[in-house]
Amino acid sequence: MTNKSGRADKASLKIYWRLLAYLKPHLALFLLSMLGFIIFAATQPMLGYTLKFFVDGLSDPDAVLFPDFAPLSEMRMLKAVPLLIISISTLQGIGFFLGNYFLARVGLGLVHDLRVQLFNNLLTLPNSYFDSNNSGHLISRITYNVTMVTGAATSAIKTLVREGMTVLFLLAMLLWMNWKLTLVILAVLPLIAVMVTLASKKFRKHGNRIQQAMGDVTHVSSEAIQGYRVVRSFGGREFEQERFFKVSADNTYRQLRMERTSAIYTPVLQWVVYVAMSLLLFLTLLLRGDATAGELVAYITLASLMPKSIRQLSELSPIIQRGVAGAESIFAQLDEQPEVDSGTIELQQVQGRLEVRNLGFCYPGTDKQVLQDISFVAEPGQMVALVGRSGSGKTTLANLVPRFYDYSQGQILLDGIELRDIRLDSLRRHISVVNQQVSLFNDTVANNIAYG
Repeated sequence: MTNKSGRADKASLKIYWRLLAYLKPHLALFLLSMLGFIIFAATQPMLGYTLKFFVDGLSDPDAVLFPDFAPLSEMRMLKAVPLLIISISTLQGIGFFLGNYFLARVGLGLVHDLRVQLFNNLLTLPNSYFDSNNSGHLISRITYNVTMVTGAATSAIKTLVREGMTVLFLLAMLLWMNWKLTLVILAVLPLIAVMVTLASKKFRKHGNRIQQAMGDVTHVSSEAIQGYRVVRSFGGREFEQERFFKVSADNTYRQLRMERTSAIYTPVLQWVVYVAMSLLLFLTLLLRGDATAGELVAYITLASLMPKSIRQLSELSPIIQRGVAGAESIFAQLDEQPEVDSGTIELQQVQGRLEVRNLGFCYPGTDKQVLQDISFVAEPGQMVALVGRSGSGKTTLANLVPRFYDYSQGQILLDGIELRDIRLDSLRRHISVVNQQVSLFNDTVANNIAYG
């Protein structure tokens, strides 16, 4: 069981690293946004620490804030504290803008890149791939899965860097102020790590099921829309309504399972953090020593900022796991072998003599012969009709001429040239097909007629 979960974790990590490789074209903007988040994170403990000066300044507003810094050695607490807060908050605003705006540009660019690559890859795949994958799941990958993936690659990293650096800066400041008390906070971190690991596995499982359920919704709706004439002709309205209700309800159920896990996991984690905080408050009052009131208020304020950042870091797991589940299906498609094109001959002009010799064919994944020992010749200008009952292989034979499938035995020759020796684009450029079911693109009649 441990080995299996270990392999799953390694596979998830490998998928995630592959996903992050798509950030390379946007690396400059990505690093700029990360710089912004680091600036934002650094200002959090700065603002918290200014409370020390404020509280201490209540008893002596004429005290000097920076006595050893010549340019500000004359500035009293009364003026220094407000100016310090304004300066730090300005810096925080700049960091927030740099981080969020440039990461948004990276995220949108990543969505565009992935969608274009998926769509372009789809057009290169063999017919057998479309036969074994329904259109709804293919469309869902381009629309829904890509969005989930980019959330894992950008939004998750934003939270990781911003809140992660905030926690590190806060811990550094707390250790500097009182390292003994800060060890109480550090003692809770291993427990948090175990909780995050256990929850991640659940989120990953739910994420995979949500991707599948969303694909089913797209598939059923696209079938009903494309085949609306059939649905109406055969009185299938109630059947389609029931079918869509089932897949939509299943998708809702899967989403709720994810939300329920998240709704339990986040407050439990937050409770653990606040238990540590309550212990910290107790020890602070017990071991206050010679610390000033300002130092104690600043320390407690900085420590109280930790739970918010830790909670946001804990919420990363479902985002990342949904993204990994989506990336897995995307990369599975991108790793599919494109349509084989072993031809080298470029046809300039075609006479149109088609010869079929001892042709045999089985569909991929089956041993059943659809065509067996078929031979005939169609001369240029000659009209040839293939006659037979439904399912006898007429359409299959027609699909072999433009090489939508590769035949398993025999030969098909065009003007004496074996079809496999001709480049696919060149071959199909010289073939016209009128399908039984006409597909109309969302364009003018003229452009539909002139397509290709």
